[in-house]
Amino acid sequence: MGSLMVSRNLGEEIIFDVLLQSTGAFIAQYEDWQECPPPEEDFSLGFNVWIGRLPMNILGETVFSACESPGFNFNPARQYGYRYAFCRRVEPASEDYYFWDKDVLLGRILFLSRLIHPTTASTHHSARLYFRNGNLRTIVPGHTQGYGTHAWIVASHWRDWLSLCELEQLRDRLPHYNLNAPDRVKRARKHIDHAFHSYYLDQRVASLVTSFESLFKVSQYQATAQFKARAPKLARMVGLTLTPDEAESLYRDRSAFVHGTALSFTEVSDNLIEQYNRFETVLRLSLLQASTDTRFSELFASDQSVEKTFG
Repeated sequence: MGSLMVSRNLGEEIIFDVLLQSTGAFIAQYEDWQECPPPEEDFSLGFNVWIGRLPMNILGETVFSACESPGFNFNPARQYGYRYAFCRRVEPASEDYYFWDKDVLLGRILFLSRLIHPTTASTHHSARLYFRNGNLRTIVPGHTQGYGTHAWIVASHWRDWLSLCELEQLRDRLPHYNLNAPDRVKRARKHIDHAFHSYYLDQRVASLVTSFESLFKVSQYQATAQFKARAPKLARMVGLTLTPDEAESLYRDRSAFVHGTALSFTEVSDNLIEQYNRFETVLRLSLLQASTDTRFSELFASDQSVEKTFG
């Protein structure tokens, strides 16, 4: 960004980093809206961050248009809006003046929110807004292109927003997010993040299983047996249930894909979706706990602690 030379007067300038949760991925179900509505007012997460309306009464259309390539002589009516936005007031230094989310705080918040309840909110619709004397002067797109700019959900119907109770959990968990978690937890977080950004189910299953193994695999031998025995135990630790047979079936599907065996996920049944999401939920809740509870994360501190915990 050093090549961008823009004259500016910082005296009256206010700057925000924002990320929009689009309404375009899923049709909202009336029952979900009644039982778990999205926030009606701005919800503060601390750290100068809130979830709600865009700052200074800016329209979502303005940010969408700044993030998306307009093409040439092509201006169709946009068929979606934004449910809410992740917003943060920032005080950038000269060296990161144009860098959206330089310290990755919004990135951590977004990742933590997915552990609580996954949504399609992603950096595809992210931007830095520059105001001077109360007027919008400049919008610089954030990380809107390339890997990790879209998030996907394995479902045909989904509540694609965070409810108030989930926002409260996000607010309460955020100060405890452990950047110095054990290496096993860090690796597992990296692999589940890859799963969140994977469109194809076979790739997603591979990342999901690898994330599980990052937590509790201690030897290259008897890999299937380790997964079959330990995934159900991890599920019980977060109040859920997986059977050893289910764990073995998922592990064999993953192995078939990574070893190049013919395996097709092109016909995605409701049963397959339900099975996948049960495993993803176990992993999400486990990593949520391991990322915000030091005592729980210590269970994965070493091979010895894993063997003591899981057998």
